[in-house]
Amino acid sequence: MKNSLAIVVLTWNDFKNTIKCIKSIIPNLNNKTKLILVDNGSDNYFYNKNLNFLKKNFKNKFSLLKKNSKISILKNKKKIFLIKNKKNLGCGYGHNSGYKFALKNNFEFISRIDNDMLVPNKFFKKILKNFNNKKVMAVSPKVMYAKEKNQIWWMGTSISNNLKIQRHLRDYPYRLIDNKKFNGVKNTDAIAGCASVMRSSRLKKVGLSDPDFFYGPEDVEFSRRIFNDEGSLIVDRNLKIYHAVTQSFINLNRRRIYFEYKYRLVLVKKIGTIFDKIFGYLVAILKFFIYCLLFFHSNHKFKIIPVFFALKHFFENKLGKHDRTKKFIFK
Repeated sequence: MKNSLAIVVLTWNDFKNTIKCIKSIIPNLNNKTKLILVDNGSDNYFYNKNLNFLKKNFKNKFSLLKKNSKISILKNKKKIFLIKNKKNLGCGYGHNSGYKFALKNNFEFISRIDNDMLVPNKFFKKILKNFNNKKVMAVSPKVMYAKEKNQIWWMGTSISNNLKIQRHLRDYPYRLIDNKKFNGVKNTDAIAGCASVMRSSRLKKVGLSDPDFFYGPEDVEFSRRIFNDEGSLIVDRNLKIYHAVTQSFINLNRRRIYFEYKYRLVLVKKIGTIFDKIFGYLVAILKFFIYCLLFFHSNHKFKIIPVFFALKHFFENKLGKHDRTKKFIFK
C-alpha cells in the first residue's frame, strides 16, 4: 500500500523510556502507519511492564504476535503489534524480526525509532515527504537532546578519515545550540540508527542489519549498503526528534567501552579501505598501550581491561554471535 509505514521500536530491559516513546508515537498512527514493538529478550519484569501497559491502555488497538507471523496487517484494525525475541540479539540485529515482519506485510517504508526517543506529532507525515524524491533511499531528522531541547545531538554523519583514528563520525561538536543555519536538507554518509525511515524496496535488495555487530555502530554499516548514489542518504534538518541518549548503558561503563572499541574495529573491517584498516588497527593497538603507560591515571586505568578484551576478541573474530551466546564479561 502506498505510503504505508511500519515503525519498529526495539526495547531491552526498559519500560519507563519505552512507554514514553510509545505515548509519543501513538498520535502518529493510522490505518497506514503501524507500530511494531520488538522486545529484545528482556527479563520478565520489564517485558511484563510493557505488555501490561499496552493491554491496559490500548486493548482494542494492540496485538501480541509470534515472531514469524504473517497477517494482513494493513487491513487489520490493530495499530500496535508486539514481537518478543527469545534472547538479546543486540542493537541492530534485534530489529530484524520487526523489519522482516514489516517486509512480509508489504509496508512501503520502515522506520527505526529507538525506545529512548520522543516523537513529535505529525513527524512521520512530514518526514515521508522527502521520499517524493525517488533518489532518496533513507532519511533521518535532526536529533536533539531530550532534556536540552535546544541542543543538537546529531545532524549528519561524516566518515572521512574518522575511521582511521577511531573517532565519532561527525565534523561538528556535541551540544551545538540550534539555530537557523543548521536547517535544510543535506546529504549524509549515514543515517542515524536511532531515528530513520527507509524504503522497504531497498532493504529487500541489500539485506537487513548485519549479525556481526552487537552494539554500535551497526547503523553506519547498514547505511553504506542502503546508499546507492549521491543524495540517496539525507538528513532533514528542518525536522526534529528528541533523544534521551544511551539509556541502555546507564551504569554499564566497562561494557560500553568494550563494545564501542570492538565494534568500531568491526566497522573499519566492513566498510574501510585498505588504508583505513592499516591505520585503524594500528591506532586501536597504540591507544591500548597508551592506556597501559598511563595506568596511574584513574580514567585510563579503567579502560585497560575492557580495551584489551575488545582487541583480543576482535582479532579472534569473536563478534556479534559471541556476544549473543556468551555471558557478558563486564557489568
